[in-house]
Amino acid sequence: MSVGSYRFKSGVSAFFEMATADAREVLPDHLEPIEVTHQRSILSVTAFLFDDSVVGPYTELMFSVIVPPMVAEWGQHAKAGFFPFLAATSSAEARRIKSERFHFPYHPDDIDAQFIETNEKLRVRVFGGGDPIMDLSVTQGEWETTTHLLQGFMMNGDQRLRTTLQISGDYTVHENELGEMKLFPHAMTAEHFLGEVSGSPFREHWFKNGTEVFHELETF
Repeated sequence: MSVGSYRFKSGVSAFFEMATADAREVLPDHLEPIEVTHQRSILSVTAFLFDDSVVGPYTELMFSVIVPPMVAEWGQHAKAGFFPFLAATSSAEARRIKSERFHFPYHPDDIDAQFIETNEKLRVRVFGGGDPIMDLSVTQGEWETTTHLLQGFMMNGDQRLRTTLQISGDYTVHENELGEMKLFPHAMTAEHFLGEVSGSPFREHWFKNGTEVFHELETF
């Protein structure tokens, strides 16, 4: 059953290489990172511009480690699993609701985000307290309309939790390594990015005019 639906105007999800040792630092013991090469795991960076939700329009930024999905009881197999270790929004009420429902680890302060779109590129600039946090860009491949099924893993104390997530909308993906990301020194990220992260994504996803739907949390 759906417990949260969020309409977005624009969104990005980019995959970067990070050290497996750093990935394991943020993962609970029951989850293992997926490696792209020996000792190199996957950092997922997502940003969405939501234009319709229970709290109105807002922006969200999330950093996750990609992990193997589990077989879901209701049939369809998720394409990937993710464990969010840091998230931020421009809305205190959105933070409160998603923290209560899904136990995502939100930064307590608001962020500001600019989504700058051209014909072939989406640039997302994120600020906190007026200072830059991240500058991310992805480029365009061929567009299609599709639905992605993912699994999100969270912790609530010692309780292991999982949700199924559907992202539907116009979508383009490629592995041309044309995008780039810069992380700036900032209080929000200082404790979470102690190691090196690649500056160019090896996979770039760009979403438009779609919906993000969360299903009920499961314990396992």
